[in-house]
This record gives sequence, structure tokens and C-alpha cells, in this order.
Amino acid sequence: EAAINETGVTACVTGAGSMFRIHMKADPPLNFRESYLTQQENNKLKILLDHLFDERFLMINTCSAALSTPMSESEIDALVCAVKSGFQKL
Repeated sequence: EAAINETGVTACVTGAGSMFRIHMKADPPLNFRESYLTQQENNKLKILLDHLFDERFLMINTCSAALSTPMSESEIDALVCAVKSGFQKL
């Protein structure tokens, strides 16, 4: 969320516990219909996912992921940094 605020990109993060999803929407979707991506949102999501892959982070096509217990602060910080630089590309 800090990366979203710092870059000014239209996005939000949802999830609970170790699972999260990045949405290319200003507000968290409340149901399936609200989570449907417009063509523009889908294009932005593809750019972000390609960037994350280039930065050595593999996320599924919905930009969802789960953190795992072997991950340390350095891996999480690297992910946040990669997401932020991806947002800056947008």
C-alpha cells in the first residue's frame, strides 16, 4: 500500500494472512463483478506482471500471491521494491 501511495498509481491490495492480490482499481472490489478488469486495467496488470517476472518474481495472472514462512524480511522487501518499480513504469 505504501508503494501505491508513493507512486500515485491506481491500485489496491486485498487479502488476509499471507495471501494477497494486487488490483488495478482504486477501491477493493467487493464481489466478482467489481473485480472484472477493464481492457486498460488488464493492460496495466500485464505490464506489472511482466516487470515482476523480469525482477525474478513469478505471480499468477491475477497478480495474486502467498508469502511463505521461509521468506525473510529481505525477500519481502525485494518484492515490495519490485512492485514499486513496476508501478513507476505504469
